Amino acid sequence: MQLYNVFEFAIVRDQLIANTVLVAVSTVAIVLRFVSRRIRHSKIWWDDICIIGSMLNTYGMLAMHFHYARIGMRRHITELPVENTILIFKMLIVYQIIYYNCMVLAKFSYLFFYLRIFVTPGFRIAAQVCMGCAAAYWLGSMLQIFLICQPFEKNWNSTLPGHCASMNVAFSTIGAFNLVTDLAIMALPVHHIWKLQTSTATKLALYGIFGLGLFISAITIIRIRVLTTVNFADLPYSMIWAAFWSVAEPALAILNACVPMMRPVFKAAFPGLFSSAKAAYSSQTGAQSGASAGAFRRMRDIESELPLTHLEPSKSSGRGQDYEVSLNDRSHDEVESERAVGHP
Repeated sequence: MQLYNVFEFAIVRDQLIANTVLVAVSTVAIVLRFVSRRIRHSKIWWDDICIIGSMLNTYGMLAMHFHYARIGMRRHITELPVENTILIFKMLIVYQIIYYNCMVLAKFSYLFFYLRIFVTPGFRIAAQVCMGCAAAYWLGSMLQIFLICQPFEKNWNSTLPGHCASMNVAFSTIGAFNLVTDLAIMALPVHHIWKLQTSTATKLALYGIFGLGLFISAITIIRIRVLTTVNFADLPYSMIWAAFWSVAEPALAILNACVPMMRPVFKAAFPGLFSSAKAAYSSQTGAQSGASAGAFRRMRDIESELPLTHLEPSKSSGRGQDYEVSLNDRSHDEVESERAVGHP
């Protein structure tokens, strides 16, 4: 087997540097996420565990990206030793497994985070349905990896008798399902945020935070398009952009999942800015009167990671179901267990 200089091609060098920076930024985001948890004295929950799992798999993908460059990425298959080519195709199997693990764990982190703050039964059921779809996405991806070629060894040895389905079609189909699940997850909180009894500015800010996932969806679309152009007859040369976006997408998804948790860190770093914003907000909400003021609970978010941390149906609402803000940072299961024993 022959090894090559990973920085020999400028495009490979630039992509490796870009992905290394993205993974480093995502790592910092996770650190800030846990610093925020410590500031708020919040318990580690499943959303945190899932995002750590996604990050660990992303490290593996970045390492494999470097190794792809080391064994001949961006060279034509005719220029490489047979051993290098076989390794590239074998690594592709592992690469897919790691990628799908990254993405499904990031999705589960989003959904478990939603369950921290949206505790209505209807939303809980919707989140569980999305979890089922994410699990189906992962299962379908795994089946595709191990069933697309019969026998399995034909993945890296095309001379064997047997059959392989179109990998371009398989990757594009699974990528489309990945996109659909992302859009469904992003759409979940839209209605609930609109029903919040809070200022329009706060609603827009929340839409902005949760809407960052649209950027990830754009990356997913780009990756799907790139996968359709991969020539598996000359994989070492044609895989370059697919390899790049397959690392960038989960790294950005992890960063996006951590952004809503960073408020306590920024508040600690820039207390004057947040104090000014809170004073303006308090004067605005203090002007409300009557039934609206009775239904609205002022946001005392001194240590909150969002302008809200826990949403429940407002008992003072009329025929429509609005939501009021509570300041607990507990999971739905913790709230239900307390109610069962008669705690407030």
